[in-house]
Amino acid sequence: MVNTIVNDAGSIVISQTAIAQIAYKAVSECFGVVGMPAQNFTQFLRGEGAVKGIEVKIRETGIHIAAQIQVLYGTKISEIAKNISDAVLYAVENTTGLKVEALDIKISGIRVVE
Repeated sequence: MVNTIVNDAGSIVISQTAIAQIAYKAVSECFGVVGMPAQNFTQFLRGEGAVKGIEVKIRETGIHIAAQIQVLYGTKISEIAKNISDAVLYAVENTTGLKVEALDIKISGIRVVE
């Protein structure tokens, strides 16, 4: 699998949850992101706060990440998406050494913060 790193000493398996936590941290630190609602009803029921809004799927060819966010009113959505893309790709690939094949960013809402 793509999430397994094998070397002379043995093998390392990186879970979907660990990858989701890395991506969550990268997304939440981006300017213009004001919220990350639960990706699906299961995340909402389980109360998965550390991976809320992030869905990770591990394929044979690479990692697929979907991020669902709410953005700050008045910010340029294309710039927010570019910043998120750069941050997530750098964080996940640099931390895990695994290739991110696809990153989907879904804007679920725009909020006015006072």
